[in-house]
Amino acid sequence: VDDSKTVRIIVRKAFKSYDCEILEASNGVEGLAIAAKDSPDLVLLDVRMPHMDGLALQQRLCEKGVDLPIIFLTGVVKTAEMMFKGYSAGASIT
Repeated sequence: VDDSKTVRIIVRKAFKSYDCEILEASNGVEGLAIAAKDSPDLVLLDVRMPHMDGLALQQRLCEKGVDLPIIFLTGVVKTAEMMFKGYSAGASIT
């Protein structure tokens, strides 16, 4: 889930050699709909996006009881602040 088509292309190419289906969304609203419908095994999620950011999407998934691994992708330099916001939204470290 990333608003940047370029990032989505790079991620798709990075996973090309793996036997997996890749579903794409350009914002959190689309990502939430896909996660609810298709139950992915993993979500790669941008932090900053229009309509619904990645942290809000993660929080909505947790509220709906959707338990799946999420890897945040971000170009944001404020790493500690973003980590805190992620944990506050329901993220965990395993």
